[in-house]
Amino acid sequence: MMVIYSFPPTQQLQPVGVLHLACSDRAPYLAREAVSAWLGPGHPAREIAVLAASELITNAVRYADTSRTGGSSGNGEGDGEGGQGSITLKLCQGTDYLRLGVTDSGSSCSKPSAIPLQEPSLNAECGRGLAIVQALSHNRWGSFRLPVTGGRVVWCHLDLDPTPAQIEELFRAPV
Repeated sequence: MMVIYSFPPTQQLQPVGVLHLACSDRAPYLAREAVSAWLGPGHPAREIAVLAASELITNAVRYADTSRTGGSSGNGEGDGEGGQGSITLKLCQGTDYLRLGVTDSGSSCSKPSAIPLQEPSLNAECGRGLAIVQALSHNRWGSFRLPVTGGRVVWCHLDLDPTPAQIEELFRAPV
């Protein structure tokens, strides 16, 4: 059963990094580079976090309504702020997980907490991003709309210290 959380569970989180990006084809690359640098080469969750960030940013680039302004949560604890056509990536660390949050200007095609997962065919060229995030986060992800701006935040929680077997399972090709 799939569960999509509208607001992430609360816990004291330590900021790791924040990156403001233009809504462009270059944004996923810049997000991957930033997360990789923030976590460093020896971090056990680095590859998982880099892939999740890339998928979330790619969705923001593809689906954000760049004609609207949005992004700031107004409470100082939001997952970023940004203006028209901007995306914010925020990485924080809890006691046993990493939280990735991507804020964009929102989209007229998504409801606050019900972004649909697609069942991609084997020949599909797109439609796998949120399914990948769901797998990487073990179903600990969700989205919500920012009340004042209408911006959208999509977030996920990733294991802070995944075992080698968990990482291998995530990257194993389907049989």
